[in-house]
Amino acid sequence: MGRIIDQVRGMSLAEKRELAEMLREAIAEELAAGAGEPDRCPRCGCPAFVRKGRDAAGRQRWLCRGCGRTFGAGTLGLLARSKLPAAAWMEFAACMADALPLRETAARVGVSLYTAWFMRMRACEVMGRRLLPARGDAFEMDGTYFPESMPGNHSRGWFDLGRPAHRTGHDAPRAGLGGSVCVLCGVSETGDCFCELADGAEDGPGVALVALRRLPASCSVATDGRRSYAGSLGGRPHEVRPSRELEMVNSLHSRLKAFVGRFNGVSNRRLQRYLDWFCWREQFRRSARDRRELLFAHEASGIYVCTRELTHLESHPFLSLANRAGIGERYGYMSMVV
Repeated sequence: MGRIIDQVRGMSLAEKRELAEMLREAIAEELAAGAGEPDRCPRCGCPAFVRKGRDAAGRQRWLCRGCGRTFGAGTLGLLARSKLPAAAWMEFAACMADALPLRETAARVGVSLYTAWFMRMRACEVMGRRLLPARGDAFEMDGTYFPESMPGNHSRGWFDLGRPAHRTGHDAPRAGLGGSVCVLCGVSETGDCFCELADGAEDGPGVALVALRRLPASCSVATDGRRSYAGSLGGRPHEVRPSRELEMVNSLHSRLKAFVGRFNGVSNRRLQRYLDWFCWREQFRRSARDRRELLFAHEASGIYVCTRELTHLESHPFLSLANRAGIGERYGYMSMVV
């Protein structure tokens, strides 16, 4: 090792930069090739599969008992389906881990702004799959609201805006919660949290579905006493407190709004992706592994379902929470939005 360092010191600055780039690419390729055994079929989501030979490169393949098709570790994978090299995705993971703006991310990775945006959408989907179930015996749960954001020209499309169009930042909606979307949030005493885009306000069915999908069956829940929470928590012990005493969830709301606010107006139909991004940061912030390397490892082993075409076809009034739950259950994670 000492000889190598001595040789590097004798290089010119341009040669050192070239060597650093080659090392970065070699590290990215090695990390990308180290994906382990999948936990379910990437096509149908069936968890039952057996080993089925190897491909021409010697990589293991498996046979799905559900759909009867074979697959490898890279089937439908984020990196396997991308034309960009692994080093570009590694640099992109570093930008995502630091929550850098899209233009700065595009400049660092060396791609167009359009491509960087799609990379962000796919990485958010991968992070949504990686979220672990919330743990804890006591949860605080409450909703927070974000301004309605439905950008774009809807005059020729199928979507009815339901109000006169206005420029972003002008003609603000009336005071109160009109023109807002609700995000149901929960956090436990262990720090585990969830953030779920609800259908409109904090209504009973939305609360009930979030409680069913996100809360452990044996936990107790503290809320601010809103009527929609009564009878919607699945029989879990329910404690009513003043809003100001829900300190953990209020702190979570503050961090969430600070995170989303840095992106200057996230569209409602993309908001769940950013919520998954935020929850991933919250969940893995205490990890012993570097977040940049961890996110790249998740990218290397992750798959996505939402293609470019499906991303453009996402409904502007987002799919109901029940539909997102059903589709997400099929593909192995909750926050599927198409």
